[in-house]
Amino acid sequence: MKIKNNKFIVAITLLILLFNSQNVMAIEEKKPEKNKKPKISLFKKKNKIKDIKLPEVIEGKSKIPFNQLSVMTIDDCVDYAINHNPNLVVSNERVNAAKSGIGQARSSYAPRLTGRVSYNHNDTKATNMHTNQDSAGFSVGISEMIWDFGKTTAKINMAKYDTESAIYDYDFDVLNVVYNVRINYFKVLQALAHLDIYEQNVRIQTLNQERTQAMFDEGLKSKIDVVNAQVNLTDAKIQLVEGQNALQTAIINLKNSMFYQEDEPFVVKNTENFNFLKSDYKKKVESLTTIKPSVGAVKKNEDGLIMLTSGIEHKDIIQNFEFQPLTLSKKEAVEQALEMRPDLKSNEMLARVQEESLKAIKKSYAPEITGDLTWGYTKYDSRYSSPLQLGASVGLGSVNPMGIHYQVKEGESMLNIAYHNVNIAKTDIFWEVQTNYVNMRQLERKIPLMNLKVKATLENFELADGRYSVGLNNYVELQDALTNYNNSQLNFVEAVFNYNVARETLLKSMGVK
Repeated sequence: MKIKNNKFIVAITLLILLFNSQNVMAIEEKKPEKNKKPKISLFKKKNKIKDIKLPEVIEGKSKIPFNQLSVMTIDDCVDYAINHNPNLVVSNERVNAAKSGIGQARSSYAPRLTGRVSYNHNDTKATNMHTNQDSAGFSVGISEMIWDFGKTTAKINMAKYDTESAIYDYDFDVLNVVYNVRINYFKVLQALAHLDIYEQNVRIQTLNQERTQAMFDEGLKSKIDVVNAQVNLTDAKIQLVEGQNALQTAIINLKNSMFYQEDEPFVVKNTENFNFLKSDYKKKVESLTTIKPSVGAVKKNEDGLIMLTSGIEHKDIIQNFEFQPLTLSKKEAVEQALEMRPDLKSNEMLARVQEESLKAIKKSYAPEITGDLTWGYTKYDSRYSSPLQLGASVGLGSVNPMGIHYQVKEGESMLNIAYHNVNIAKTDIFWEVQTNYVNMRQLERKIPLMNLKVKATLENFELADGRYSVGLNNYVELQDALTNYNNSQLNFVEAVFNYNVARETLLKSMGVK
């Protein structure tokens, strides 16, 4: 019994030594990597996938008073989207799957356990002799690959670079989510600015209809002017309804890009370069029946006739608008893009995967050093045996030189493809950033000119309004001046929107979140 205990102690000792050998032989895999990405912890791991929560469908007016609604800035919406977008969860799971590949590659250094139970019956017949013997037993063993001359190390590095590529793919998905949310946020601001213009036009047309009717009653204007005033007022109200619908659609699209899951609605806030909204940042869509000319702001000409331009709130569009250009040179934008773009870095990691893959293929000719430890027990009819075997072996396994030769050729071609993909990505980014930069600067220069045009068309409308009130021009000229003023405001808002989109597109092409 003492001999058996000694054998057991020897087996346990050798087992501990074999487990420790994987830390000695895989030193390369524990070297710190440069520019290593931090561990992603945005999403908590869950064992069960829950169905996405859908918010309540709001019918008509919100239950919450307008002045009590929460305000969400553009950054708030971006943060919400990052934490609730299921596409990012899927991308994060791809990272976790890639990390598992590192463990699978490292498992080649882990010991392999074997076990066997056997029963044998031997029946021997010979001249003048007939014997038979029964035996039963079992055996357990452990086998571990000690060193394979770098093949496993190359596979571990492949898995690491593949994980890095997956992390950069995740970053690129985040970049797209941020871009989509910000663009949809700007669309809501654009729809709100349009509503300001549409509501102002309804006030002007309402005032014009009342004034024209009064002048007709005094015999100063013809019936056709009254009819035209009523038609223009109706058109203004229709345009306002369409603007309200555009706002609701823009809000739905914004919430969709955020994967919004709350029952409570929210209001938006203006941004640094999209600040058309009033000072409280809350825009109330007024009922058509409540839109009237501004009380207390009505002014009259020398003859006592009401002026249409008295109700214009043009200061909300022009005078309060501020513009902050992006202080960045084209060269700096390109350099930053080549340094930060996650999709380019992903391609670079895939190229390194192919480098390590080619190393592993070329080392297929190398042997493997394996250690084995086996202990068994066998009971015969009249005796038993309990051997303990310890050994090491060096072997090539099954090697197909021709197959390896063509695998190397394939690996070299795949590596060249990866290198070319990196160069293609760099070239595309180089020209993409420059194109986006030039487009942004062109729109940047356009905004001040559009600002001047709004002021000029307003002045022209004021002059036409004064001339019409004293009978120096006709109704068509007045409406043309008003139409030009409204269109110049809408075009100005469109220019500001296009600039913000172009700016976000440039930042996205630079890899800036």
